Amino acid sequence: MTPTDELKSLLLETYQPCRFFGQCREAQWGPESGHIPRGYVGATGSPEDVEVIMVFAEPGHPHADERYDAALGAEGLMAACTSHAYESFKNGTDLFHRNVRWFISQLYPDMTFDEQLQRVWLTEGRLCSIDVEIGKTTDRTCAANYLVEQIRLLPNAAVVAFGGKAKHYLNGLGVDFIAAYALAPPGANHKPARPSWEAAIEAVKARRQ
Repeated sequence: MTPTDELKSLLLETYQPCRFFGQCREAQWGPESGHIPRGYVGATGSPEDVEVIMVFAEPGHPHADERYDAALGAEGLMAACTSHAYESFKNGTDLFHRNVRWFISQLYPDMTFDEQLQRVWLTEGRLCSIDVEIGKTTDRTCAANYLVEQIRLLPNAAVVAFGGKAKHYLNGLGVDFIAAYALAPPGANHKPARPSWEAAIEAVKARRQ
């Protein structure tokens, strides 16, 4: 489930570990407790096949059983975290994962999940968990160095920002994006959330024409 070679090469840098640990506020490196750059999956075909980049805020707190072995090295850690993300979305572990699956399935109703992952790239504005999941954040270090490059490597994709923090990370990067409510609670529970997702779906479909 690892992504295209270009994305893989870019993101492998974050497992050295990332050179911005210490500069990027709140970012933690603790594989044994689940804290590594993660939360992304998809783009399993060619870069040109990807039609949608779904940008979330940052990965939530690691799941109770989420642990990584630093001895695996960069490629092993990437394989482990993408496998965890794949299983979480495939099985609908949380409401967030189920909402993401719903969104993707509106765009590609006749495809299996594995086929859909050739067309979408699920990623984070910030690749590390932070202590306070809800609330404002101002650090764009990760977005300015990794998110903008991910977008550049997928030239045919529409970018959709889910939630205020995702929009914040994208602002100032010179990237056109479609704004929608977060797919995770609490934003996902607000009444305008579903209409915003439906509008984003229609905007992505319109780009195909």
